[in-house]
Amino acid sequence: MPKLNEGPRLALNAAGIYEIRWTEGRRSNRKSTHSADMSIAQQVFAKWMLARSAEEQAAPTVKAILDAYLAEHVEERVADKARQHDAAANLASELGDLKPADLLPEVMLSYRRRREQGKVNGHAVGAGTLRRELNCLVAAINHAVRHRRLSAADVPHIDLPQPPPPKDLWLTETEADQFWTAAERVGSRGFLFTAIALETASRKKAVERLRWDQVDLNARLIHFQNDGGLRTKKRRVAVPMSDRLWRVLAQAKQDAVTEWVLVSPYSIQHWFDRVKAQAEGMTGKPKFRAVSPHVLRHTWATLAARAGVPMFDIAGILGDTVQTVQRVYAHHSPDHLRGAVNFRAQAARNPDQQSPTAADTADLNL
Repeated sequence: MPKLNEGPRLALNAAGIYEIRWTEGRRSNRKSTHSADMSIAQQVFAKWMLARSAEEQAAPTVKAILDAYLAEHVEERVADKARQHDAAANLASELGDLKPADLLPEVMLSYRRRREQGKVNGHAVGAGTLRRELNCLVAAINHAVRHRRLSAADVPHIDLPQPPPPKDLWLTETEADQFWTAAERVGSRGFLFTAIALETASRKKAVERLRWDQVDLNARLIHFQNDGGLRTKKRRVAVPMSDRLWRVLAQAKQDAVTEWVLVSPYSIQHWFDRVKAQAEGMTGKPKFRAVSPHVLRHTWATLAARAGVPMFDIAGILGDTVQTVQRVYAHHSPDHLRGAVNFRAQAARNPDQQSPTAADTADLNL
């Protein structure tokens, strides 16, 4: 059985000098009073305890650190505020009353396990979500250090879960058509969102907040970047409309009653879940349960690559760099690595490249 932590105390060392000894984070610490006189040692000990108490009271709690980060950084500079607020709420519910110095490895491991088992807010999460939440905590602590609310020496080391492997879920041409048909049956915001997302590969937030003044039916363009929101590294671009999407939006414009293409800028998730259920009911494919709004973007890019659309053009629609698109989608291209497997035939057609003769290899020890 481990020895109980008795708290800070005075004790003589081998040289007969009094030391202050205490345990913190399962580590034994000691500080010399530089005196063999008990009364002097007690005075030093009392001053040390007062200073220690003042430091502990001055250190902000995890909740205070998170609240300041949300108010001063997230609200001013982050586009997806809801995700950060959700992460902070989960962290604060378990760790809010602790100080940064209390975030010991065993404390963080307990939080991770409870979060993974759904014991924090009733919803079990995977490594990706947990990693995102802990990154929020790290960012909040670093924010506190920058604003001198916390000393860099008091910053705990927080281990992050390994990032999960990238998901490669996408719909085939047939499945994409089935999803479109299901969305038509659901109608309203569910159909409009699905049509725009499948035909433009735009992100969920960009489609949700799309206004009619961003839709140019005459030029057949949607200006996703003119939404008045924050500019982030997730770039939004002007995307041409397909003929199929133009017909949908032209009809929707005639029926429009608000400035928002999807009637309101609020979350589409409820309607999207209805489309998924409709698609699964129509086809009997459980695959549709795993479809998220982002899968529609991934589907467009994957089908475009498989159809032989140049990587440069795919990058232009996605608003990503060509390097990113090549890394994620090049293996779907029908011509990917075809030149590599045919290099011998190409070499045989090159008159300047000849096989070595016996004379060429006479002096080689082969």
